[in-house]
Amino acid sequence: MNLHRLHCFVTVVEEGSVSKAAKKLNMSQPPLSMLIRKLEEELNVTLFERYKKRLLVTEVGNLLYERAKELLISSENVVKEVAEYSEGIKGTVRIGTSTSANITFIPNVLKEIQEQSLDITLDVREGKYTDILREIRNNEIDVGLVRNTYQPDDLEIIKLVKEPLLLALPPGHPLLNKSSIELSDLRNENFLMQRTTQGQNISDFIMEACHASGFTPNIVYWGTTSLPILLMVKKGIGVSFVPQSFLQLNDDVNLPTMVKVSSPYLFSSQSMIMLQDRFRTFSTNRIVEIIKKVAGVSNK
Repeated sequence: MNLHRLHCFVTVVEEGSVSKAAKKLNMSQPPLSMLIRKLEEELNVTLFERYKKRLLVTEVGNLLYERAKELLISSENVVKEVAEYSEGIKGTVRIGTSTSANITFIPNVLKEIQEQSLDITLDVREGKYTDILREIRNNEIDVGLVRNTYQPDDLEIIKLVKEPLLLALPPGHPLLNKSSIELSDLRNENFLMQRTTQGQNISDFIMEACHASGFTPNIVYWGTTSLPILLMVKKGIGVSFVPQSFLQLNDDVNLPTMVKVSSPYLFSSQSMIMLQDRFRTFSTNRIVEIIKKVAGVSNK
């Protein structure tokens, strides 16, 4: 039994005659009649009976019709699903990311997926840079979104965003009334910092900048994610630095006031990392392009 025979059989049943079915199938009547006979011989059943020039479907013919319809619909869905996978509009993509990227970057990626009507699920896992790097090498994730500058030779790295670092200040802090803030103004402040895992991240840049400004920052807290640190700033425990993208959370979370430091210029970079020379699914390639689009990265 093959799908073509089943399709022809279903058409004969739905048209009520071989001649009408042959016309719809764009074939002549004799070959279609021969095809139906071969199907009956293959199954060793009678599918149709003739009564006063009418073609009647037998009971077993009705059973085959119902099952054949299910099978044809299923086969069409399989073809469609394969095509969707091949076009990268369906699948699951595993992404490793920091908490900050998950709450500031991933929502925009999801919005783009919905706007393009893609049936792609993001399996997002938060973690430190070292965790993301290990999971990429173990084929546990497909893509990583990181701020770390450490660049192993086995990774493909795409720079996504370069954005200013903003100074988060507690409510009522005296520096909020100052028109221009310099890093040296923070020499007597308590700093809340993100822990460095491998290579350099935001905390390393801040510490280097503080030393260049003539002081060593008084660090009272090391943490792994920015949002809890910002809430501590809100309670007056100290000051901290976060990427400018955190401003978009102000509508959802009551964060402390964040301002620019005029000197020196402090910035952070967001990168996408993947393992070089590894096969990527069509869905993964589609998500990579979406991430680049959200970040405003040109393909040129």
